[in-house]
Parts: sequence; C-alpha cells; structure tokens
Amino acid sequence: MIAAFHQPPPPPLTGAEGGIAELAALIRAAVASGAEREVLWLRLSRMPPGLDRPHHRRLMRDALDLPNRARRARVFHLPGGDVAVATAPGDSLHPAVLRALDGAMDPATAEDLLRLRRLPEEAAALLAALEECLGLGPPTPPRADTPAALDSKGLESLLAALATAEVAPFLRRQFICRMAPEQDAEPVAESVRPWPEALRDRLLPGRDLSAAPALTRRLCLALEERLLASLAGPEWRASPRRLHLGISVPALTCDALLRLDAALPAATRPLLTFAVPIGDVLADPAGFALGRDLVRSRGYGLALESPSAAALALLPPEVIGVTAVRLAWSDALPGEDAPIPALPPIILAGADRAAAIAWAWEHGITLFQGRATDRWMRAGLNRAA
Repeated sequence: MIAAFHQPPPPPLTGAEGGIAELAALIRAAVASGAEREVLWLRLSRMPPGLDRPHHRRLMRDALDLPNRARRARVFHLPGGDVAVATAPGDSLHPAVLRALDGAMDPATAEDLLRLRRLPEEAAALLAALEECLGLGPPTPPRADTPAALDSKGLESLLAALATAEVAPFLRRQFICRMAPEQDAEPVAESVRPWPEALRDRLLPGRDLSAAPALTRRLCLALEERLLASLAGPEWRASPRRLHLGISVPALTCDALLRLDAALPAATRPLLTFAVPIGDVLADPAGFALGRDLVRSRGYGLALESPSAAALALLPPEVIGVTAVRLAWSDALPGEDAPIPALPPIILAGADRAAAIAWAWEHGITLFQGRATDRWMRAGLNRAA
C-alpha cells in the first residue's frame, strides 16, 4: 500500500468555489452508489445582453421555488451567478423552468441557458462543465512550422551543459493521487521523469527532438543518470519520500543506478518505483529481464508504462513481473476492446479531463496523474460535501 504524504488541511471553501466543491462531491457520490439524480444548470452567466435584466433572472429563480416544486433538492451556487439544482428524477424542475420562461424569450435561447444532466450516466459531461468553471481548457495546438532537427553537435552542447548544471529544472514532476468517489483525494507519490525539452529550450530553442530519436535517447539517458545520481546525494536520503521514476530500460542497469543502490539502506529502496515504457521492453526484452531481476531483487518497485490497454495484451503485467501499470489516457481508450487488467495497481496518466476520471472510476481505477487532479486538489474539489 502506498502511504500518503502528510499535508495540512486546506481552508474551508465558501461562495461559488464551495458550490463547485459540493457539486463535485455529489457527482462522485452518485457514481459510487449508482443513485439517480437530475442536475439542472441555470447558466445565468450566458444570458444574452438584451435579456440580461433583473426580470428574466427573477423568472428563472422563481421557477426554483424549491419547497413547493421538489423534494430533497440541493442548490449549488456557482461562478458567474450560475445556479445548479440537483433533484431526484421524479422531481425534475426542467419543465417548470421552461414554462416560467415561456413568452419571455424564444425557446432556443431558453434551452441554451439550461443544461439538464442525469447522474450517474452523464457524470463525465457534468464534470467537464465544472472544469470550465475552473478555467480548464483544451491544450494549445502545436505550431505549424517545422523546426530543425537535433544534430550531433547540438547533442554534445546539451550534454556538456548538463554535466555541470543542476538537474532539477530539467525534470518534470507531478503528483500521483488516489481519488475515489466519496473519498478525499490524497497524493500518494510523486512522478519524476526527464524533461529533455526543457534543456533544449534553454540552450537550443527550436530544435526538433522527435526528428532525431537516437540522439534524443542519448540525451534522455544522460538526464536519467543525473536524476539517479541526485537521489544518491544527502538531500533526498535525509528526507526520503515515494517517487515514481520514469526511466528507460538501459537506465535499469546503468552505473548511476548501481551507485544509488549502494548508497541506499534496504528500508528506503521500496520508496522508489522505476517505470519503463512498454516500447523499450518490446525492443530489448533481454535487457528488460536483466534490469527487472536486478531492481526487484533489491526491493524496488517496477512499473510498466503503456500508451493503451491493447498494448498491455502484448505484455501482460502479471506475466512480466511488474508491480504497477501507468496507463496513458486518450480519447480512444473508452472504445478499446482490450480488457483492463485487474492486477497490478493501475495509474491513469494524462488525467487532464473529467472524461478520463469518469472512465477510470467505471473500471475501478482510483490512482491518477494529470492536470485535472492537480487543479482539483488546489481548488479543494477533493473534499466531500
């Protein structure tokens, strides 16, 4: 079992921020229990300028005369003056609101101001709407121009700079969190992996690493060796914590890892999990077997990183001897026919959207790594109502 980090409790949420947190908790509870709910979202923040008058807002709010119109209704006040109301399916307020607006605005405008979501089947869509409230938007599209490829001379300059530079700015860090419906989210480990693009951007901006895969692998291995060397130093050993290290198969048997192993006491080694890409394993199965036997015999964890569930069928985790799986989210994942393995524990990486979290919960996955979980924790959405 992965132990959680100790963190002070966040301050209580109030106002619209608290409304988001409470509605998120209700969604998660509905997913966990299967309880049916209808959530009517009045998007007053999108009221057309010509209709954004006190009269129209009063009409919409009057339709939410909760004591007379619905039992067990809950109201959530959201940013921009929006209001969401959750009711049992038989107590839907949607028809009442539409009747109240009849004649005050055209039907198309009225429908645009209302969003009706049914739980638990539309949990992903409702969570996505909450993401909009938090400012979680789609990633910036890549640039259309084609940069020059990394060459041998450029690689040598990067390696020379790395030899004397602090490695921390060239590592990508992100919490791995356990987040289950009706439970608080908690960070359980930290993912740390080489970030060659950061080194490239500092010294050779505009060079395309993907166009020179062999040179990029050499650069990544150098970053991995520096990462392992940093863990052998006094700072991490004085205050060890659980880390999930993304490295390549060659790094499993490199000199830097052997020196790290010699520096660590046996009790500290289980705090480190080495995660290798499934492509590396397929390309060098003998090298992987050697590295796997080494790290497992010394007490370290070993994870397999897969871009899809279908790829896991090529290397079943329980057969090749890994202790965890890091599965990458993509929009194609829900449509895959490949089964999700029950063991070992699965971490869903790239959990940047509500759809990823909802899909994972449906498959019993509660370990996440991604921007959504990071921001949800900062916003306090991990708290139950």
